[in-house]
Amino acid sequence: MKASAWTAAAAALLILTGCADGVPSGHPTPNTLEVSPPSAVPTVGPTSSAQASGAPVQAITIPLGKQKQTGVEAWLPVSGYSGAPGSEITYDASESVGVVVKYEWDLDGDGSYDRTTTDPVLKHRYNAAFEGVMILRVTGIAGGTDVLETPVRISTTPLYQRLAAPLNVQVEVLSTVGGISEVKVSWESNDPAVYRWGVTLDGFPAGVVDGSTRSVNVTEVHHEEDVLVEVLGLTADGALGERAGTTLPAGG
Repeated sequence: MKASAWTAAAAALLILTGCADGVPSGHPTPNTLEVSPPSAVPTVGPTSSAQASGAPVQAITIPLGKQKQTGVEAWLPVSGYSGAPGSEITYDASESVGVVVKYEWDLDGDGSYDRTTTDPVLKHRYNAAFEGVMILRVTGIAGGTDVLETPVRISTTPLYQRLAAPLNVQVEVLSTVGGISEVKVSWESNDPAVYRWGVTLDGFPAGVVDGSTRSVNVTEVHHEEDVLVEVLGLTADGALGERAGTTLPAGG
């Protein structure tokens, strides 16, 4: 099946059907600090005329990465956490960089650390609605620290309001040749949040059209058996709306 003058969007619709609680964050590339052996450390003596005359020696400071400055770098696998009240959130800082000897967890972002552990994984249950940040501070074996904040949203309300299903979905057979039909799919909606409309046949993506469209012709539709034709809205950021559909009878 294919849609007349459509973009190659069936694959895109398949990709858009995925979802996740959390958005993955980039893992920092571990920094290494090379230390020269004692025998290679140069000694400073009055070997130059500037030093011998007591003139000041200028020190050159080279900026280093966070881990090279503190010896540690806090890291979490996702950049945000969400759930309903009563759900358990798992914070896993086990891939933080450096030799970490202490993890401190400010679970409500109020500036006071609620838990201190030597284990990099902490499970916490939020019993009430909360929207804010969790702050993690890690301490390295040499005493250096690093702090990381991550958003937390505990709520029974979805972050994005799901699009309503379209109304009055209809399918009309325009022509049939050799058991293969061209059909017209039409629907109604007044939802301004719809960015694109997706059309599926028996659950398989047939393509997408612009949000202002209310009908489309689909060619090469095989319907030796009944075919479920559905339409659903998509937001600009790819969130899927509710589906509505109708059945194309077999052979008709």
